[in-house]
Amino acid sequence: MFYKSFYFVAFILLTLVILPIFGIISKIEFNNFDLYNFIESNYNIQIIYISFFQALLSASICCLIAIPFSIIFYRNKNLKIIKLIISLCGYSFVIPSILIVHSVIGIYGTNGFINNIFNFYEILNFKSLFGLKAIVFAHILLNAPFATRILFQNLNTIPKKYIEIANSLNLKLLSFLIKIELPILKQNLFSTFAIIFILCFLSFAIVMTLGGGPSTSNIEVAIYQAALFELNFNKAIILSFIQMLICLILLLLGFYKLKGSNYFDIQNDFYKYPFNDYKILKYFDCIMIIIYSVFFFSPIIYILYKFINIIDFNEILLKEYFINAFLNSFIISLFTGLLVTISGLFLSILIFNMREKIYSQQILFILSSIIIVVSPIIISLGYFILLGELRYINSIIIIILIIINCLLLIPFSILILFTRIKNIYLNFDDSKKTFNLNEINFIRIIFPLIKNNLLFIYSLSVCISFGDFTIISFFNNDSFQTLPILLYKLIISYKFNEASFVAGFMLMFTLFVYLLFDNITYKEIPDKRI
Repeated sequence: MFYKSFYFVAFILLTLVILPIFGIISKIEFNNFDLYNFIESNYNIQIIYISFFQALLSASICCLIAIPFSIIFYRNKNLKIIKLIISLCGYSFVIPSILIVHSVIGIYGTNGFINNIFNFYEILNFKSLFGLKAIVFAHILLNAPFATRILFQNLNTIPKKYIEIANSLNLKLLSFLIKIELPILKQNLFSTFAIIFILCFLSFAIVMTLGGGPSTSNIEVAIYQAALFELNFNKAIILSFIQMLICLILLLLGFYKLKGSNYFDIQNDFYKYPFNDYKILKYFDCIMIIIYSVFFFSPIIYILYKFINIIDFNEILLKEYFINAFLNSFIISLFTGLLVTISGLFLSILIFNMREKIYSQQILFILSSIIIVVSPIIISLGYFILLGELRYINSIIIIILIIINCLLLIPFSILILFTRIKNIYLNFDDSKKTFNLNEINFIRIIFPLIKNNLLFIYSLSVCISFGDFTIISFFNNDSFQTLPILLYKLIISYKFNEASFVAGFMLMFTLFVYLLFDNITYKEIPDKRI
């Protein structure tokens, strides 16, 4: 029955994606000299170069860091502390980027915690934290743990028989690394690089706050400034097409040879690692795990520390601007989570049921995934233009923010659910036909098998939309703001005490929601029911 909904679903998705594009096109007054003037501008070329260079550098360093640490975690995966570390590594995918900005300034800035102790700015002759180094540093803090979790999951796909063969051949540590672990890591290494490159390439809050000026601006920030402040929509659309082209190329190259299971699904087969008896290796791993945890989770530690040490919570907690910002963020994240979860389930089932109509299936998959390569800035700008004066009505703003967040998060929900749905349907298709079950009754029966995946999608969507800074930057006004916008305003106003409270509150809310469901969905042993 679901396949009959194909045209309706395709129409809805196409409309939601095309509407903002029409909004932008309506403001374009393009002539033959615009492209020439764009190319002739050294500043525009510099923006493209900086965007590419910082994303390339950030993604490369993240992957280089993730390789050795994923191996270390894999060697010690039976330890309970590794489970928590891997969960926190996944949290880096959803942590609000504005929190990273706040913690980088607080820990590593000129008046930061570390510089106050070691005075390394004077020793290294650093004048300021801001600039390219701050952008790359923040991206590493944000994305290296996520890369580590992805590669850790790759290593978890090593079959048990490989370990048994390695033991029978009496392979040494270096031989085991070269012949077994590195080939497995290589399978998805470029896919991991591509994902992180795109995330850094589309970075907005980090670049806008830590960039330090126009010289380190990226395409995302340049589009925002061209459209909202310069009202130069021709420049904005040229930059957006360049951005989409680069992201599309990386996406296609990165996922062409994608192997392995779900990025967000951790599975452990319990068997003894061949070299766990090496005491030197144990001590080395222990030291490296401590260094990794202290460095990469320093933003979480810092924000919680500052939050706990705030003397008067009520002074900020009961202020009207904080309550209103929290309620707006909560409502947006709550409904976004529900809609993304339901839409992801419906679309995954619909895409699978279209398997006999391959072209229709591909069209639906492309429509639901194309948003990955479209900048959130472009989608937000399009709706901002279309709404006109309606963009100042708070209820309309909330609805639009929910719609845009859903568009951006639905591809991830399909990524998480589709393989699971496909395996369940293929395994239980005979039973479904035998008992003549319709789709609704069948979903009720298989719900226990997909419940954890749905809960994880819900938590992922809630955390990401709760901490969104990019989309809301177009729609905030004097009467409407969310917690990320409030935090940004407090940071640039140097109200660090209030900023620490808002950052701590955001961290505790998103961390609780994420860890609650991530620990539920963390699989010690693969599900044998499918």
